[in-house]
Amino acid sequence: MLLPKYLQDKSVYVYSCEKAGRARHLRCEKYGVGLIRFLHNDRDCAVAASRNEADHLLKYWDFHDNKYLRLFRSHTARVTSVSPHPYEDLFLSGAEDRSVLLWDLRQERPVAKINGQGPTVASFDQQGLVFAACVGQPKLHLFDTRNYAKGEFTSFDLRPHVTDQAQTVQFSPCGKYLLVRTRSQMVLIDAFDGEMICEYPAETGAAGTSVPSFSPDSQYVISGEGNGDVCVWATTNARLVHKLEGHTTQPARALFSPAHALVVTAAETLAWWIPDTTTS
Repeated sequence: MLLPKYLQDKSVYVYSCEKAGRARHLRCEKYGVGLIRFLHNDRDCAVAASRNEADHLLKYWDFHDNKYLRLFRSHTARVTSVSPHPYEDLFLSGAEDRSVLLWDLRQERPVAKINGQGPTVASFDQQGLVFAACVGQPKLHLFDTRNYAKGEFTSFDLRPHVTDQAQTVQFSPCGKYLLVRTRSQMVLIDAFDGEMICEYPAETGAAGTSVPSFSPDSQYVISGEGNGDVCVWATTNARLVHKLEGHTTQPARALFSPAHALVVTAAETLAWWIPDTTTS
């Protein structure tokens, strides 16, 4: 299993999670990297969003040969989310230009566009059957991936639960929940009726700078805190289960491995966490 990390110096490092070591170093001098996500079918390929303020493009990047297979141009402002389809050659992108775009890796232009009223974020579910989009209001819009042209099939008003627009949205692996993060809140939403299940404790302002994630079994949610701690909560009741201590700055990402008993966190340094088998 591989993990990409991008740095301010326009470098991308790919790490082996099994070996906890660097596997590849790539340079991206011209465009930089703002976001990067592996694709479903090839661990040597990814979609990356440019950091270049003058050119908000997306890149289909072959890590093995270190070349761009395709450049995707349409966004006119900073890209805020990238979500590859779990098994087809599609991906979603959201941006500050008030649009969500659906892309086919084989085409340079988007195949669909959803207009919003502010910065947007979007994400596929784990089966690729549905995608969720927040398009500038505290509201979730759900689309059928096969029938997106017909418009949303349902929407959930988040205003009773959150006071700001979503900065990330993601489905749980089991498909039952949606995790929504704003600048100051992190809430769990029922993916079928839109009701809020629980809200996770978050420091004011801290929630907006750390991207949370689910465990592979959907039983836990993990996220970084402003003091450097990484909190693990029980998914459906926000009970603090464990706290990982070691970083001195807030982790921007905290991820469970989908295949191993492993957590990886990224702050100024990367950290690999494994269970302590000496304690019960």
